[in-house]
Amino acid sequence: MVQPGALRTMSWGWGLEARKRTHATLLCGAERGLATQSTDESSSRGFADLCDGGLPDNDVCNVLEASPIDTAVLAEAWTRGRWLLGLLVLQSTSSFVLDNYQQLLKDHIVVTLFLTMLVGAGGNAGNQSSIKVIRGLATGSLQPTVAVIRKTLWQQAQIGLILGGALSVGGFIRVYLTNGNVANAAAISTSLFLIVMTSVVAGTALPFALAKGGVDPANAGTSIQVIMDVLGVAITCATCHFVLDQLVHAL
Repeated sequence: MVQPGALRTMSWGWGLEARKRTHATLLCGAERGLATQSTDESSSRGFADLCDGGLPDNDVCNVLEASPIDTAVLAEAWTRGRWLLGLLVLQSTSSFVLDNYQQLLKDHIVVTLFLTMLVGAGGNAGNQSSIKVIRGLATGSLQPTVAVIRKTLWQQAQIGLILGGALSVGGFIRVYLTNGNVANAAAISTSLFLIVMTSVVAGTALPFALAKGGVDPANAGTSIQVIMDVLGVAITCATCHFVLDQLVHAL
């Protein structure tokens, strides 16, 4: 037979154990909540770091700070359509460059084979720099002042020099392994270096120029790709003409 005192002791013990379990459950829940919050914050910081480092995806970077905005379909189509039409006309000017270098393209088919690689590298490099500046302007970490523009251009020019040098080495190896001609590889890799350098500087300057002109800097993301398509074709044709038609013959 259990004594009344023992029952009270056992009841108190069971109550203490229940309170301990409840307290532990609450602590675990709080810890899970804090862990979830920490994970979300880390994820946001991770995306922000990618955008600041030049994540080549405007959609991802824009969504990070986007707010729901009700926009009329026709109004948005008109705004975007005007810009796209202008880019379409601009991009079509590359046909004049190609027409002017028809003989080069006939004599050196390697230029045609690697032209898309070259202009694509220029668009990608320029877009990275452009997104970095666009995000800086949007968050306020960059201001379109002369001092900030000069400092940013100088930093990106150094980055462009490093990227251009590294990619040109890779481009030389790629062309030589498939074509087997040193002159062709040198012409393509030199073009690649100049295109990447130009695109990085242009991609940095364009958002600042748009902001100064009262135009949304976000348009620089698509614009720099079209601009570098045209400039890439011009740089490639001019460089390959110099290296393959003039320098090689002079040597």
